[in-house]
Amino acid sequence: MELEVGRKIRDLRKYYGMTQEELAEGICTQASISKIEKNDETYISAQILYLISQRLGVSIEYFFNDNEVLNISYVNEVCEQFSELIANKDYEEAYEMVKLEKNNPMFSTKRHLKKFLLWREALCINYLYGKKSEAIEMINEALLLSETTEKNYSLEDLNIMTSKAILLGELENWEESLNLYINILEHIKKIPFQKDRLTLINIYYNASRSAIKVNDYDQALLFCNKGILVCKQEKTFFLLGHLNYQKAECLINLNKQDKKMPLQFYKKALALFEGAEQEKYIDIVKEKINQLSPITK
Repeated sequence: MELEVGRKIRDLRKYYGMTQEELAEGICTQASISKIEKNDETYISAQILYLISQRLGVSIEYFFNDNEVLNISYVNEVCEQFSELIANKDYEEAYEMVKLEKNNPMFSTKRHLKKFLLWREALCINYLYGKKSEAIEMINEALLLSETTEKNYSLEDLNIMTSKAILLGELENWEESLNLYINILEHIKKIPFQKDRLTLINIYYNASRSAIKVNDYDQALLFCNKGILVCKQEKTFFLLGHLNYQKAECLINLNKQDKKMPLQFYKKALALFEGAEQEKYIDIVKEKINQLSPITK
């Protein structure tokens, strides 16, 4: 088992172009990293392995086979509850949990858990009280607690950055939001052990939206196409209607003479919105189709 762990640590370190000294900084000695990677270290403490995993931007489970992963602890369960509440937009209950766990030493004394709480608290105060600027400051504080280096980000770091990009959009700082999405997408393709492809679809959707807001329709179209491709690969309808709608918006702005191509994607978006019974968007798309249809007859 130690041999497999050492190999994975070495391979991931080299993947990020990280030296043994950079990986070891603040965790252990460079000599210890060398021994771990060569399987000369007879015992690796759970604490050191955890810190190494954080530095490399992966969960500790990355180093083990599924049947060797420890049972989910109280902390894991709480984090999963937070994620579920946020996903369901139940910010009131999530905020109550944040306030409770902030006093829990298991969260307040560990950087990665403190980072997680700051991120969740930022989302809660934004959507409950509209404190967007304060929420962004809180997210920046959370990112400062990251254990990764300048050469890599963890998937959680990128999710936190995505939350910041969304907030910047809500403040209509579209240029800054777009630049952040581009940075996120440059790094997300480097993330190993990534299972959550819906996160990638969400990023492409929001990135295309920011690009549209700054009239960069070529960039927006590229994001739409990539998002639609991931939807097809994953066989999911998640945000597919929105991506097709935004693709139509890009096409009509890139070539105002060609009405047939955007009409095709408006109709795809309409079918998806109708299938999902998303009444809010159905009327908007129907109006777009009505505007174009007479021209194409």
